[in-house]
Amino acid sequence: MFEIILISHGPLSKAMLETAQMIVGEQEHVTCFGLYLGDSVDLFRERVEEEIRNKLEESDVLVLTDMQSGSPFNVTVGAMGYYEFRHFTGMNLPMVLEIFSRRAYESLDEVCQDLLLSTKETMVDVNQLLYELDTAF
Repeated sequence: MFEIILISHGPLSKAMLETAQMIVGEQEHVTCFGLYLGDSVDLFRERVEEEIRNKLEESDVLVLTDMQSGSPFNVTVGAMGYYEFRHFTGMNLPMVLEIFSRRAYESLDEVCQDLLLSTKETMVDVNQLLYELDTAF
């Protein structure tokens, strides 16, 4: 089982973990970080990098960030220059559930191999879906 670090603006990462746990049960080896208004980005960077470094001593690490080019993303990309870990951005609940459901029996590389493909399928244009269902009959 690999380590997971969820990083976001505000409380999103913690809420993502809590919501996922309502669905798939308690999760171990998951850490959350939230960057809040007024927080020091430098201190945030130090805390995130320290956690990545510590977790890498135990296992492989997957970091999920909320959105590309935001401070949590930039901090994580900066850490990639010093540490070897996997990083996906655009974190959403289906992605987190997919990872939690598979990490007990698959390696980090196996989970990451088709993660983008499987999570793209979770996005649905409901207006288009309803239109197609309506015109199918």
